Amino acid sequence: MTHAEQLIKVSDQLPSPRGVALAVLELCRRENVTLGEIARVVQTDPALSSRLIKLANTGSRISRPVVSLQEAVVRQGMSTVRQLALGFSLLDQYRSGTCASFDYQAYWSHSLLMGLTMQALAGQVRVAAADELFICGLLAQVGQLALATAYPGEYDAVLKQYQADRSQSMIALERAALETDHIELGSVMMTEWGIPKIFTGPLTHYQDNEPPDCANDSRSDSLVRMLRLSHSLADLGLADAERRPQLARAWIEQAELLDIKPDQAGAFIDEVIIRWKEWGELLNIPVTTLPPFTEIQLGDSEPNEHETPLRIVVADSNAFSRRKIMALLVENSAHIVYPADNGHAALALAMEVLPNVIIAHFNLPGLDGPELCHALRETEEGRRMHILLMSDEHGEEQLTRAYEAGADGYAPGSISSAGLRTRLSAAQRFVQLQNAWERDRAQLRQIAAELAVANRRLANAALTDLLTGLPNRRSAMDRLDQAWSSALRSEQPLSVMVIDVDHFKHINDTYGHAAGDHVLREVADVLRQSARRGDSVCRIGGEEFLIICPNTELKAAVLPAERLRAALASHAVTIGSGTGRVTISIGVASRHGNTPDTDALVRMADQALYTAKQSGRNRISAH
Repeated sequence: MTHAEQLIKVSDQLPSPRGVALAVLELCRRENVTLGEIARVVQTDPALSSRLIKLANTGSRISRPVVSLQEAVVRQGMSTVRQLALGFSLLDQYRSGTCASFDYQAYWSHSLLMGLTMQALAGQVRVAAADELFICGLLAQVGQLALATAYPGEYDAVLKQYQADRSQSMIALERAALETDHIELGSVMMTEWGIPKIFTGPLTHYQDNEPPDCANDSRSDSLVRMLRLSHSLADLGLADAERRPQLARAWIEQAELLDIKPDQAGAFIDEVIIRWKEWGELLNIPVTTLPPFTEIQLGDSEPNEHETPLRIVVADSNAFSRRKIMALLVENSAHIVYPADNGHAALALAMEVLPNVIIAHFNLPGLDGPELCHALRETEEGRRMHILLMSDEHGEEQLTRAYEAGADGYAPGSISSAGLRTRLSAAQRFVQLQNAWERDRAQLRQIAAELAVANRRLANAALTDLLTGLPNRRSAMDRLDQAWSSALRSEQPLSVMVIDVDHFKHINDTYGHAAGDHVLREVADVLRQSARRGDSVCRIGGEEFLIICPNTELKAAVLPAERLRAALASHAVTIGSGTGRVTISIGVASRHGNTPDTDALVRMADQALYTAKQSGRNRISAH
């Protein structure tokens, strides 16, 4: 069993259908279920019902339009309705999430365009029903959504790593971090949801560098090519203006593999993009308004280099005027525009996508323009948005009410493209200032982080002996004070060792100070490696070392002291150009009831060290 299959069995964090979609999936598992029963369940969800009817009309080759849900369900079939309910349920539930580097809005915009391209290709390559191909494209990348949902922190790190160097394999990065990848996980999830193998197989292979090992005229090979072509068009739809001509040329080359001639490519893409805009408005998914394909090929669609791309919500209950304003906004620009048809929808959308600009009609249903403006200004996020109110009338009373509600501007409903661009110039400047401020903040954060690191290094250097890397005398005394306080509170014993390298002056005089420094480093290494885990080894000056032994009585401290002495006596130390033996003398002392402070404790250990020296060195003496 793969890791993805294990994850499916045990994880409740993966994307899964709910509500009506879940009821439809459960209903379809019954052997005797009828299409009428499914239609009655779907009918309880008006949004799903309208989407199924629209999809039935979009993909239908029959001139008479579908007007009832019952007819849409019959025409699409049980399997297709189940899959569509699943896809739309996931879209509604997972519009946002906690994975910081995963762009949920771009994911669904890309997936929607991919699904619509697959649906349109059904008319060119007759391998499956148009609605089945739509859901195949919509869920082609669902593994990415699953990883972002189940592993938000880990997948955020993977995405950052990939964005820093796109020459790396995304699949390899995912497997290294998560033991699975979005292709494997997506395939397992779709199999679990009952999507036929004829689709899950090509979905597993379409991103491979090499085509699958199957005949050129096979159904699977055609689906792989269709998925690749759909993915390429989705990339084109979300690309910036500079990259579009190159992607368009590559798309034409790919399309010829499916017998779509270059002179047919433009009309095909333009039709799919129109549907993408319509479905984006229906599903509340941001889409980019592209120029005609002929202009994309010529590269004439670059935005004004002086304009900063804005996220803009257009709220207007009149579909015609809403689309007109949206068209004016995206004309020769890279703005991303989100539609709303009432005040409550605009408020919810604004809190979700945090636009730079909101253009709202004065007479919106639900919340009117001034009420929407006032509601937004009550939030911290809303105070940063540029709000422009529009009206078919231009009265003094309306103007006063708009500015009292906190609007930044007011414009007539019949505004021209130039007039709209002029009114957005303030928002452009504000966004540019915000971007500059964010860059300054990022620089300040970077400087603060570097200062913090430098301060930590300085603090560490102030407490570290540069020669040996051990804590220095200042750090040793701080540690001893802490151990002393802890011993007093817990009424536990405390011992210290003061260690001196025997005949160190002779080494310095004979071999030089560089050799002496090397000897001290080797002595420090032996002491560090041989000391007990809880003891602190410090250098307190010259050839003297201090070892703090918490919760250790005098007799118990003598044993590790003897181990240290023996370890160094048996260690071959490099001295000058040769090797030799270096010994140490150790004085051990323990705190008792009459010991007033840490200085007295160290003095007792010093006295014991003096005794060891007087007794012939290379030995231990306890106070």
